[in-house]
Amino acid sequence: MARLSLEQRRQAAITATLRVIGTDGVEAATTRRIAAEAKMGQSSIFYAFASRDELLAAVVEHGVSEELSAMDGWLHLLAEFPANDAPIEDLIRGAFESFAQNAINESARQHALIGLALYARRTEGLEYLAERLYDGYYAVAEKLLDEAARISGRTFTKPTSELAPSVIAVTDGITLCWLGTASREQVDRVIDTSVNLLLGYVAPVDS
Repeated sequence: MARLSLEQRRQAAITATLRVIGTDGVEAATTRRIAAEAKMGQSSIFYAFASRDELLAAVVEHGVSEELSAMDGWLHLLAEFPANDAPIEDLIRGAFESFAQNAINESARQHALIGLALYARRTEGLEYLAERLYDGYYAVAEKLLDEAARISGRTFTKPTSELAPSVIAVTDGITLCWLGTASREQVDRVIDTSVNLLLGYVAPVDS
């Protein structure tokens, strides 16, 4: 078998760590467990990373970058819609339902991201990564609301920058609801309530 390059070892360790965290949480991500998941020796882990903390920092960085890249993909899809082409309620509901389906389909990934964000938040020197993740979430949510307004021809009564954190609170709630209950019925109830709350900030149509 060909020897893995340093970059290949790093990527294999990061991928294995994400799988372990997605299944059993950050606490389970020992170097022994990661090495077994990656099918490599622990010495290979320490060849690629100076310590477990350095590996977890790289995993957080990777998870943040991947998540924000995926969310940017939604924006590119919305940008293709013409203006005044759909009711704003349908757009808001569709966005939440799309997120919910993604959270259900990739629950291990969502579990890992939550664990990584909490780990970064409480680890000295990594706090900026949790902040970067949520700043990125808020920026994407703001752009999604702007696109929904453009496509529907409606406006909001508050700046979308102020509504964006509430949108992310909803998506976090959807994720935790699914991870905690595995009930699509409960998730749909969260979506229904959240759509109605957000519609309360849509300006009435001028008569």
